Amino acid sequence: MTADTPSHHRSGAPLMATPPQSHDASASRDSGGVQDTDPPRIAVYVEAYSPPLVIPVADYPSSDDHLPQLMSALVTRAHSLAQEQGGRLPLAVFQELIANLVHASFAGAVITILDHGNTVRVSDRGPGIPDKEAALRPGFTSADARAKRFIRGVGAGLSMVRETLAGLDGTLELEDNLGRGTVVTARVRSEPITALAHTSVPAYNLSERQLKTLLLAVELAPVGPTRIAQELGVSTSTAYRDFVSLEEAGFLTSGHTGHRSVTDAGLAYLDVVL
Repeated sequence: MTADTPSHHRSGAPLMATPPQSHDASASRDSGGVQDTDPPRIAVYVEAYSPPLVIPVADYPSSDDHLPQLMSALVTRAHSLAQEQGGRLPLAVFQELIANLVHASFAGAVITILDHGNTVRVSDRGPGIPDKEAALRPGFTSADARAKRFIRGVGAGLSMVRETLAGLDGTLELEDNLGRGTVVTARVRSEPITALAHTSVPAYNLSERQLKTLLLAVELAPVGPTRIAQELGVSTSTAYRDFVSLEEAGFLTSGHTGHRSVTDAGLAYLDVVL
């Protein structure tokens, strides 16, 4: 599903090949295109109590001939900005909400990204949605012939967004904008950050030779004292004593052949000290 392919360019193509459509129940405007002097804007709130980063999107001429490209640019840029903030909102949500702006001819379109990318608010200065409950049910649409050049026009978009958000424990809200127009807000909760338990260095202090023995045991396991003695240039009896000390610490375990392998505790120790 894309937001950049007018349906009249893909005659006979599958439904999902056409741009997504939100079933905004507002009356269609007669202006026949987006506003030349008022390009859509994306506002990104990065920090609390700080002004947002405002990005006008005027990449393409505001005419019906270039509307699919404008919609695609808005979807791509808004979704990328939300993801950069750590947001979890799916691309399909941006596609449907931005497609819904066709009903308002993109008049006064503003896409606001909040809550570290987990809230997107799409507002316009169009005719508004008189029956917001109906707009959330499949089949209710005000799409006219012009709108259907760019969107499905079957009243599916907002209901799809609501179902998608419900699966993410999110919400969809429809409100009147100030004066005129509509504000649609999609929101999901940010993923909780699980703090890792603090791992302290074990109280058992190994000598440099014992630490090397433990590392070699990881690499060569199962290994006996003779091989360790050869690797470290020490006597076999010294290597054996280190084996015994490491076993007492719980870092090595002895097999039936007398060769040693590193235990989970030994690996955990290495993770901490290295």
